[in-house]
Amino acid sequence: MSNRPRRVLVAAAVAIVVVVAAVLAILAGRRGPETVVVERGSLEATIQTVGHLAARNTISVRPAVSGQVSLVAVTPGERVVAGDVIAELDQQPFRDAITHADQQVTIAESALNSAEQQGGSEPSPAQLAARLTANENLRAARQALDTASASLVSTLILAPADGTVLSVSTAAGVPLAQGTDVAEIANLLDLQLQVDVDEIDLPHVSTGMAVSFTVDAYPGQTVDGTLSQISPAAVTSGGTTTFLAVVTFKPPSGLVLRPGMSANVSIKTAVRNGVLLIPESALRTVGQRTFVTVVTDGNTQQREIMVGLRSGGMVEVASGLSAGERIAAHP
Repeated sequence: MSNRPRRVLVAAAVAIVVVVAAVLAILAGRRGPETVVVERGSLEATIQTVGHLAARNTISVRPAVSGQVSLVAVTPGERVVAGDVIAELDQQPFRDAITHADQQVTIAESALNSAEQQGGSEPSPAQLAARLTANENLRAARQALDTASASLVSTLILAPADGTVLSVSTAAGVPLAQGTDVAEIANLLDLQLQVDVDEIDLPHVSTGMAVSFTVDAYPGQTVDGTLSQISPAAVTSGGTTTFLAVVTFKPPSGLVLRPGMSANVSIKTAVRNGVLLIPESALRTVGQRTFVTVVTDGNTQQREIMVGLRSGGMVEVASGLSAGERIAAHP
């Protein structure tokens, strides 16, 4: 059997495909380029960075005396009010100190009484000196007793303010020096956002700028705030230099925010309202000059324009175009 008819059919099919492609190309050319309309709108320039939540005022709880911890009364996350017991030191050494100081007061009182009886109303200089010394010893003994009593009271380490316990850094049986951190307390309703600003972005950032952020725990919830502080000193880590900035905000109702939560942050560095906008992809740059293709009644014209702010794939047109004109849109 000959293969000639089959070859003829294949050739005919190829020819049909070529013709169809040519027709489609012609029709596409007749439709002209895809266009967009120059319109007015708003444009925001933002800097994207990261940060984390932190308590605005963290209070460190420290003992006023040294001793061994006998009790830790709180755990992280626990709510406390001013005066609640955070921890307690072993009181026995302090009670022993009070007993000894009380004994010294008794001895000093007896010595003063004996010194006052010697010499009567006309004591000799030596007897008068003895009275003064005994009186001074009694004063010192009473002061030591007061100090010992106050130290016993200080074995109860109390919360200095209302708040939530963030951390506890001791345990029962651990020796504790005076002034050592025992716990940290903070008001979880008084939070701030700490943000890392790259040194490249720093010239474009200033206090008072609007900020929005989301936390990983609530990715669909945006929180608004204001940039309130920028550190004058840089921090370098891993070859990257950043400046710590602080954002103040009011926590929205329904969001349970906690110190340490990470955040994705947008700092609004500039806002343009009511400006002419076109897609940045429509621009064609030649050296320092910028052009677009203006489409009028199917005809095209290259026109030089001046551009302004760019953000999110859109660009502000400062001059060269008018609202309602059509320009070619490039993919």
